Amino acid sequence: MNYVLNEEKMFADVTDGIAIIINSETGIYYGLNGLGTAVYENLMNGVSVESILAALKALSGAPADIETRLNKFIQEMLDAELIIEGSASNSSAGIDASIASEDNFEMDVKAYDDAQELLLADPIHEVKEETGWTPEKDSIGYSKEETAKRETKVEV
Repeated sequence: MNYVLNEEKMFADVTDGIAIIINSETGIYYGLNGLGTAVYENLMNGVSVESILAALKALSGAPADIETRLNKFIQEMLDAELIIEGSASNSSAGIDASIASEDNFEMDVKAYDDAQELLLADPIHEVKEETGWTPEKDSIGYSKEETAKRETKVEV
């Protein structure tokens, strides 16, 4: 089985070996630990789950339940709609043994909603083609009355 990022709802970035995936519809963002990020990156490169599993099993110290752990991790990403089924490539899996052992072969997906309000309020997501990057306040979905109320609350 192969998976890709659910680009209809999500956008993602990997920085310093940690993946952050943001749901643009809900404002919830997800953080993956080091091994989870390594698996995620392999998936995004078109590597099959079977190939990733084989690479994990080949690592020194891999636990007997590594297949269960991998399947649970992938199911968590599917349940959160981070990934969807995708096409395969001939890429082979690459998993750094030090990352796997550092994370005790655990693959984590953690959801965060602490920036939800900020992410959903971002007017860039609501910019209309005709107004460009600096939309009129009306174009971001608030009436003039709603905008005036919001500006009053900010000034207080």
